Amino acid sequence: MNFEQLVVDASQKGASDIHLAVGLPPYFRITRDLLPQGDTPLENKEIEELLMSLLPERNKKHLQEFRQSDFMIKVQDKIRLRGNAFFEESGIAVSFRIIPQDIRPFETLGFPKFVFEHMLKIKSGMVLVVGPTGQGKSTTLASILKERTNQRAEHLITIEDPIEYLLQSDKSIIRQREVGRDVVDFKAGIKAGLREDPDILMVGEMRDHETISAALTMAETGHVVYSTLHTNDGAQTVARIIDVFPADQQDQVRSQLASSLSMVISQRLIPTVDGRLTLAYEILTNNYAIQNHIRQNKIFQIPNVLQTDNSGEMVEFEQSLAGLVMSERISKEIAMDRANDVEQLKAILAANGIQ
Repeated sequence: MNFEQLVVDASQKGASDIHLAVGLPPYFRITRDLLPQGDTPLENKEIEELLMSLLPERNKKHLQEFRQSDFMIKVQDKIRLRGNAFFEESGIAVSFRIIPQDIRPFETLGFPKFVFEHMLKIKSGMVLVVGPTGQGKSTTLASILKERTNQRAEHLITIEDPIEYLLQSDKSIIRQREVGRDVVDFKAGIKAGLREDPDILMVGEMRDHETISAALTMAETGHVVYSTLHTNDGAQTVARIIDVFPADQQDQVRSQLASSLSMVISQRLIPTVDGRLTLAYEILTNNYAIQNHIRQNKIFQIPNVLQTDNSGEMVEFEQSLAGLVMSERISKEIAMDRANDVEQLKAILAANGIQ
C-alpha cells in the first residue's frame, strides 16, 4: 500500500474519509457511500507499520495503553488528516477524516443570515454546534471562527483533540492548543483560559461534566464559548448537559445554562436529488421562554417554543427540511426519512401545497 498516493487519490476523488482494516481493501467514503479501492486485503502488519511511521511517540504510547488514539498528520505538507487508530477483533484499524485546506466562507454553508449576524454580535455566552458524527460540525465552527476573527480584533484560544482546521487572522490573536501536546485535558485548558485573557474560547468537544462545568463558568464570566456535542437537537442538547451532572447539582446547572446559553445549531447533511449533500438545520436561540423552561426543568416544552416562535431567529428542523423539498433540493421521501417529527413535516408541506 502506497499510503501517500492513497491519500492523494482520496482527495482528488472528493472523499471525506479513508478506512483501513485487516482483511479488507482500503475504503473511501464519497458523499455517503463507502467504496472499496481495489480488491487487495490489508494485513495487520501492514497497518501497524504504517501507524508506527505516522504516529508521534505520545500517540504510540496512548494507543498501546488505551487501545485507541486520536491524532493529526499531514501528507505532502498540504493534505491534513485527522486519524483515529483502534484495536478490534481482526487486529488494528484506522479511520482518517480529510480536513479541507480552505475554510469555507460562512455564507456558503447554507444557514440563514440571522445566524451569522448573531455570531458576530454576541459578546458572552455559549454557542453549541451539535449533530451526529460526520455532519460538518467542525466545518461550521471553523467557518464561524474564521469570519469573526477576520472582522474583529479579539483573542481566540482553541482547545482541540486533535487540532483540525488551522486558523489565521490579520486582526486577531489566535492560539490553538492540542490536548496531550499542549494541555493535559479539556478541563485544564479551560481553567487555564481564565488566566489567559481570551475573548473567545473554542472547546473541541464537551465530553464530561467537569469540562461542561468549566465551559459554563467561562461563558458566565463574560467570554464567548463555542463547542460541540453529539446530540440531535436543541432540547436533547439541553437535557444531555444537565443529565451528566449528579442530581444534587442539576438545579445549579439549569440556572447556569439558562443564563449563559446563547444558541444551539443542530445540523445534518442530507442527500440531494443530484447525489450531493446539503445542509438541514435547527436553530435554537435562547430567549425568555427557553430560559424559563430550562430553569423549571420543562425541557419537553422547548420544541413547542420552536414551533410557535415568530421572532425570525429560530428554525425548526422540519421547517428546514420542508424548505429543501420546496426548492427541489431534496426529495419528499428523503425528507420524511430524516425528519424528527414526520407529522409536523407533513403539515408544513401541506400548508405549502405539497401533499
